[in-house]
Amino acid sequence: MTEEEKQIVPQVILNDLKYLSVRQLYFNWFFPTGAEVANQLIDNTIKVYLQSIKRQDLIKRIRNLGGNETHNVIKIINILITELSLDFDLNTHKDVLENLYKLYQNRYLDSLKKTGDCKTLLKDLNTIDYTYKYFRDRVNISDQAKEETIINKIFFKNQDLPWGVDNISLCGLFYRDNQHFKN
Repeated sequence: MTEEEKQIVPQVILNDLKYLSVRQLYFNWFFPTGAEVANQLIDNTIKVYLQSIKRQDLIKRIRNLGGNETHNVIKIINILITELSLDFDLNTHKDVLENLYKLYQNRYLDSLKKTGDCKTLLKDLNTIDYTYKYFRDRVNISDQAKEETIINKIFFKNQDLPWGVDNISLCGLFYRDNQHFKN
């Protein structure tokens, strides 16, 4: 692994864990918290992707949006579609991603009045799965480095990792109703 990959792989591992957390939150009907974490996950994954393709200029541009807008995944994805000619299906997923961002903003009570109506449901997990996989798959690291990530090292090899006092099957959680990461 290169020195750069040694910086990127731990971030992908943390995002993989955050992704599993989002799925667990949604399946247990903690939708608002799941949405908040999902927005963080997508935001982080996009920035890891940009780091991996050496586009610090775009990371800086995103940071220059200022405040909460630096985490507005709709704005970020629109920038990337324009600048990198990505084929991300924003039309299909825009409403859900907008609601995720609104719920992310609601982590502060004073934001409740500003964001307006927003909701998220279990079906929104499809957009989260699509978006996470889309940007995770584009993280530019070697096959050797990919093999060090949780999803590649464990789930793609049909292994399991029982988790917590209840020994939750993380492999089962990963693949449950997942249309984008296929077993």
